[in-house]
This record gives sequence, C-alpha cells and structure tokens, in this order.
Amino acid sequence: MIKLSVLEEIILYLIHRYNGERTIQGITHLLRGKQSAQIIQDSHFYRVTSFFGLFQFLTQQNMSDLVYRLEKNGYIIQYENNNTYLINSNGIKYLENVDLQFNEYTYLNGLRFNSIQKVFWKRFTLFFQTISNLNMNVKYFRAVIQDQDTQEWVKKELLSYKGSKNILVNHFYEELHKILKQLSDDDALLFVNRLSGANSYGMTLEQIASENKINVETTYIKSINVLHHILFILIENKNDFPFLSRFVQGDKNANITNTSIETKRLFTEGKSIQDIAHIRKLKISTIEDHIVECVISDKRFPIDQFITNEQYTMIKNKILELNTRKLKIIKEALLNEVSYFQIRITLARMGDIHGPK
Repeated sequence: MIKLSVLEEIILYLIHRYNGERTIQGITHLLRGKQSAQIIQDSHFYRVTSFFGLFQFLTQQNMSDLVYRLEKNGYIIQYENNNTYLINSNGIKYLENVDLQFNEYTYLNGLRFNSIQKVFWKRFTLFFQTISNLNMNVKYFRAVIQDQDTQEWVKKELLSYKGSKNILVNHFYEELHKILKQLSDDDALLFVNRLSGANSYGMTLEQIASENKINVETTYIKSINVLHHILFILIENKNDFPFLSRFVQGDKNANITNTSIETKRLFTEGKSIQDIAHIRKLKISTIEDHIVECVISDKRFPIDQFITNEQYTMIKNKILELNTRKLKIIKEALLNEVSYFQIRITLARMGDIHGPK
C-alpha cells in the first residue's frame, strides 16, 4: 500500500465523504475556504468543517496533480464525469487500515477559525516583536508585518494600555506563558520558534521542518493546528486571558457570510423571505441560501414557517435511509412532495434530533 502525504490523505478522505456528490472543484473551494453559501453549507452537510480554508494557497493545477496521483496509485476512480471521483476498495482499505496523519491534529477547525487566524497571527507576531524591543529599550526596528491595518491596531493597543511599560510587558508575558502551558512542549516550541524578538527573527516553516527532519506540509498543518488550539483557548476562556483575547476581537465568523447576517436581521424583524428579497433587491433563491446559512450558524434559528415537523421528520428519515446529501435524489425519493429549500433546511438542522423549534 503506497503511503500518501498528509494532503493526499485529506483529499482521499474528502472524496470519500462527498461520495461522488460534489466535484473536485468543490473540494478545492472547500480547502481554499471560498466564502460562498454553497461551500459553507457543504462543509456542514458532509461534516468536513475542519478542513475549510486549510490550504488557501491550493491551485486548481495543484489539485489536478494530487487527484491524478491518487488515481494512478489506485485509490480513486472517475465517476460520471472527469471532474467527479469515487473512492474504490483500495481507498477504503487505506482509510480503514492506515493511521491517518491528519487525525493527530485534533484542534483543526477551519470553518470556525479560518477568517480570524491570519489576522490574529499578524497582530500577535507584530505585538510580540514590538514588546520585545520595548523591553530592550530598542526604539527603531524593521517590523515583521508591514500591513498597515495590523500596525495601526498594535499602535492603538499600546497607546490605550493603562499602565507603565514594565506592567504592560509583564502582563503580556504572563498571559503568553499561561497559554503556552496548556499546549504540548512540541506545540509550544513550534509557536515560539516562529516569533521574532529584539535583534532576532523567527524561523520559517521550511527551517523548522528541516531542523526537525519532517516535510514542510506536515509542519504547516501542525502550525495551523497549534494556532487553532490557541484561538480555541482564547475564545472559550476570555476571562482567563483578558489581554490576549483582544487579539481575536473585531473579526468576522466564517460560519456565516456578511450578506446572510443582514438577511437574518430583517428576518428577526418579522420580514418574510419575499419581503427580504424585495427590500434587498435579490432573488428569492438567494435569500433562501441566506436562511440555510442562518440555520447552520444558529441552532436556535426558527424554521417552523418554512417546514412542518412532519415534513422535517419525513425528509430526515429519507436522508438517513438513502445515506446521501444529493438534493435531487432525496426530492425524487419523496415523490417531489417537498421543495429543495425544505431539504436544505433539514440538512442544516440535522444535528437537532427533536425536529424544528
């Protein structure tokens, strides 16, 4: 059995999850973190939210090469058209019998953290570098982050801090030490090695990979896992980290697009789908996309005006029976008695075993 890279294993797993119901392009959009209602919904429907936006640099050509290798090595076969694949018996054996590399990274949550990880990292690295230089009384240094928004944010945080320089430095390092203690030694070292201080620059992922004699791809995913672990700690324990939790404030949530947030606001004001479509000058189908996003992102979002308890139960049972997320198959199996929108609403709420609220 030919050993795959961690990215190849992820793609093999995604092909298995999608089961020929989405194209390779759809998988590429998921891995790149495309901010579209369809991709966000699919990540939930197929339970692959961890991988959303994990490889933002992935090109269609990269993906084609990876899929070609998986096919050549005998793990997948083409299905229906050249852009859709199914996992074969060899692929199933691989997933069942090999200790998959990505399973080691238990904190990966791309859909939750994709939109904030980059901003957090830029803020944190520049703040760390600035604090380190302040502590050494170095006034002039070349910033590792040249992004103006990040520089303005760091400057604002420094100027608004109520306390002396020494108190600021101690406060920052105390919280940093506290959060690093919650990581494994290897993860804490990986995070710290990438930071630039006074008269020193952080290591690149390539340098870290070379030093540890592992490939860059693995080092990259491990670094994202560490970042997501830290973000999870800061978001879930804000009161324990009043200073560092500020680094994740003011950033959008990838679980729902901005345009859906506006639709949600109008809906909570009592507007119907037709009303919202008229007000926003958008198609009804677009507003329905937004509603599905709202159901996914908010477990308490009411769906009773779109679907009855009986319809919800009927659709849910059919989805489980057929083991598919393909709307057309589900709709035809139910003799077209429900709409595509109602099926998508059900898929979005599937985690709720009690039906609509």
